[in-house]
Amino acid sequence: MITAYTTDVEFHSGRARKAPLTWGQEMIWDLIRDLDEARTYAVLTRWMPIPLLLSVGDVLESLGELVRRNETLRTMYHPTASGDATQEVLGSGALPVEMFDRPVDDPTDYTTIVTDYLVRASEAGFDHEKELPIRFAVILQDGIPILLAFAVSHLSADFMSADLLVAELDAMLQARADGRPWPVARQARQPADLAALEGRPEGQLRNIEATRFIRRQLDRAHPDMLPARAVPATPRFFRGQLESSAVAVAVGPAARRYRTSTSVLLLSITSALMRCVCPGRAYPIDLMLGNRADPALAGTVCSLSQSILTVIDLTPSSFAGLVKRCAAVTAEARNHGWHRKRVVQGLIEAAGADRGCQFNDIWSQLPGRPSRPPVTLADLQEMTGSTSFSWPEQVPEKNKDLFMGIRGTAERMHLSLFADTALLPPGDIRAFLDTFERTAIELAFADVTPDQIAGWFVEASARYAHLNDGAR
Repeated sequence: MITAYTTDVEFHSGRARKAPLTWGQEMIWDLIRDLDEARTYAVLTRWMPIPLLLSVGDVLESLGELVRRNETLRTMYHPTASGDATQEVLGSGALPVEMFDRPVDDPTDYTTIVTDYLVRASEAGFDHEKELPIRFAVILQDGIPILLAFAVSHLSADFMSADLLVAELDAMLQARADGRPWPVARQARQPADLAALEGRPEGQLRNIEATRFIRRQLDRAHPDMLPARAVPATPRFFRGQLESSAVAVAVGPAARRYRTSTSVLLLSITSALMRCVCPGRAYPIDLMLGNRADPALAGTVCSLSQSILTVIDLTPSSFAGLVKRCAAVTAEARNHGWHRKRVVQGLIEAAGADRGCQFNDIWSQLPGRPSRPPVTLADLQEMTGSTSFSWPEQVPEKNKDLFMGIRGTAERMHLSLFADTALLPPGDIRAFLDTFERTAIELAFADVTPDQIAGWFVEASARYAHLNDGAR
């Protein structure tokens, strides 16, 4: 029988202070406040193994040090009368850690224990005014720490930040296992310092320049760029997910062939497929940006990611031309992606451009992706045998007409397409993702044209047309 109990982890000697929210935090705060479904969206989860032979005390001390080093993990968020919030960084304190001790003869699988904990932690959300924005759980076997899991509020961490916490904690635990001191803390700007920087005149200038950029995009965008193509299903919004090892291998060689980044290549494939959906010469798409180009922010644990509206031209007749357009749009968006969302939100809503599409490539930000030996086209085609497809979500409403998210591991990419079925019926969602994989594989070895990609999409759409009947 599993024994569950709670213990406290203390942290000391930190810097205590108060500050406004950063622009990234403010964006998440507004989302949590305005959207009912944001409760679970606003929690990020991770799990990791614990090096053997560490004691419970070693693990708990490392957790306390992790919280001390990262101010965002010891921050309370206090709402104001105007609907805004402030952040209060605690200098010392304690937080509970859940412990699950599994006897060696207990039949419960470790995966079940971790999954159940992370689901509960996500669904509970956070009371940001009364509790710290991170929860930990340690899974033991007969008193020996085996696994560690945590859930962190999106107010305090974006996806890259969650991975930074895993890497930092792994290094700290390994050092303890090796009998070495903890590694020196990363040099990174803390959220309260970032909020102060954003409040200075140079921060206001960034907002002025972002507003000008958004106005230029709105001059080209209009609501009719994404007209309905089908009778919507019930519920209306479907998310399809394709998990592919082949794409994870193919995008590196393909990006090198076009002398671009993997992120631009993935956006270019997405845009080539949007030619099959959009009747016009361009389409609107919010680009989600990590905003970590400043070396001082590369290791910052905070919610830095923000989206910015762009409009991508679909008229190039060659894929190389499409890559060139996507690269130029991405570069310009990065110059303006760090800004206060509230400054431009009114402009976007007034123009009816607050829905549209969104593109979020987290996969390309993965640290330390290994170099790979050369592969052949036959190798990649064989790898598609392990490709899987699923329908993780179906909901009646979503704040975007189409959302393309790219995540996964270095070895296996997860392509997630959330779409209004009036724009892409279920069969076309599946066709979009299948064609995405086929295109990435072909691009690793040869040029393909947007018209070829459109032909592949039509073939796949016919193959999956039966999925549309079942969704009515």
